[in-house]
Amino acid sequence: MNVLTTLKALSDATRLRLVGVLSRGEFTVQELTTILGMGQSRISRHLKILLEAGILSVKRQGTWGYYRLAGGNSLLGEIWPSL
Repeated sequence: MNVLTTLKALSDATRLRLVGVLSRGEFTVQELTTILGMGQSRISRHLKILLEAGILSVKRQGTWGYYRLAGGNSLLGEIWPSL
């Protein structure tokens, strides 16, 4: 992914909060809605943007999706301590 895509994905406060939560482990959409106190559609929209930017990955198990930080985004690894 390119730098602009990553930075655009991280330019939203909700997405930064999601990345912060997901930096601590894997979570389902249901768990994230509880943690952040937001609706499922809003969380899912932000997760999609982060997935497309290569910031997150998802592991599917049946009907559940477990979201986590993707290991391959070197830019995120470099700038995350500053965020």
